[in-house]
Amino acid sequence: MEFFFSVFFLLVYYVRPQDWIPGLAGMTVVKPIIGAWMIVLVVARSRPSPLPGLIRTPHDWAMLAYYLYVGFTAPDISGALKGFLPLVAFYFLTVQSLNTWPRLLSYLKWWGAALLIVALFGVLSLFGVDITGGRELTEIYKGRLSLGTWMHNNPNALGHSVIVLLPLAYVLYFWKSTAASRLLLFPSIVGIAAFCAWETESKGAFVVGGILFTLIFVVGRPKLVQVFAVSIAFTLGISALSFLPRMSEVGDLRSDEGVQGRLLAWEMARAVTKTEPTGLGWNQFAAYIPWREGNQFMIVRKATHSSYIQVGADLGIYGMFLYLAGIWCAVRTLLSMQSTDDTEERCRRAILLMIAGYALSGWMINRQYHTEYFLLIAAAAAAHRLKKGAEIATTVPTPEPDPEVSPLLVNLPNEPAQQKRLEITPAFRSPEKTTSGQLRPLWNRPGLADLVICAGLAWLTFWAWDYLMQSI
Repeated sequence: MEFFFSVFFLLVYYVRPQDWIPGLAGMTVVKPIIGAWMIVLVVARSRPSPLPGLIRTPHDWAMLAYYLYVGFTAPDISGALKGFLPLVAFYFLTVQSLNTWPRLLSYLKWWGAALLIVALFGVLSLFGVDITGGRELTEIYKGRLSLGTWMHNNPNALGHSVIVLLPLAYVLYFWKSTAASRLLLFPSIVGIAAFCAWETESKGAFVVGGILFTLIFVVGRPKLVQVFAVSIAFTLGISALSFLPRMSEVGDLRSDEGVQGRLLAWEMARAVTKTEPTGLGWNQFAAYIPWREGNQFMIVRKATHSSYIQVGADLGIYGMFLYLAGIWCAVRTLLSMQSTDDTEERCRRAILLMIAGYALSGWMINRQYHTEYFLLIAAAAAAHRLKKGAEIATTVPTPEPDPEVSPLLVNLPNEPAQQKRLEITPAFRSPEKTTSGQLRPLWNRPGLADLVICAGLAWLTFWAWDYLMQSI
């Protein structure tokens, strides 16, 4: 039953019926879902977690630290703790619900189905079937496809969501799949998603899609294939992007009014990070810039259009560290684990591609406090628990020696005498092996290297921030 709630919330999060069904308009759905979900997990849980306990992995600690930091650095501590709690709650609830590999794979397929529904809504609106009422928004954005929902009410948001479905469909329905899946399901999904993304005319989404398609032939591939894929991406791939809608404008971004306003917001946010190490507080930064419309001057609020910029201004340097720490924990798990069957490998590749898409899109759209961040890390944490739980389940304890029998020489009846050596079994087993051929346990405790990497990622983010402001 808990798995039903994980899928139900995922569909509600993306499809958002409360935004376009009149009878559900304005209805609060988060608290009822959390309440029912928690009751099911406590009272009527179908099966236990493979790694019992609420906080057992680095991902869990990262989410807890992030939540406490957001709360206690905000001007209104009580309000921040209360407002941020549902996001963290959905992380822990999802982790506890994805307790088998078939469930995790099914969850990812439902994730793809949710994105497909979103893409289908967009495509249908172009043919007169405007389910979400987004046609008016599409006209406001000069024909660029948008939906009438809170999450996809502009073409860039819609494009960045739908573009992830293309590589995701490859991993779920083409790679090592049946002939029917390859010939029918995969082309249908790709066709709808590609057409929807094309109509959004989102330059950023096109770039993210190109990088994700390259990663399809990099993750889990031989070195020769990886080098070939990257080479093709830097030659033919970049040339192909120039034929997509509005990509010709990339060469002159500085003259774009939208980009100009975005850069002003970035500069204001960067100034905050230099004076406030912990930022202004969760959801506190807003850029108000002077703007000219014809002969009229006004002060307008300009969005940062970047998750990283908003996190930097809201939460400061240390908040950026924790925000990236969650992503790093997920990525390290997915890169270090070695799958033992196609289901595990399919899940690993799918989650890795989705996290890569989220991280890349973070430079172009604001989704820093969306539930998507927590659900992606929850999926990776669930995979981590499944692998670690399998290690514990397969642990073979060292047998206690019989005091009346020599541990060095055992003569069995009707068998030739032979020397028996007692084997010392490691506490945990993992598919990953050392150079000597012995099994190495999956990581489960952040070390100094992890802290250095997260600090390096935070530094690299601020460096890229400065570089982009100077280069665009």
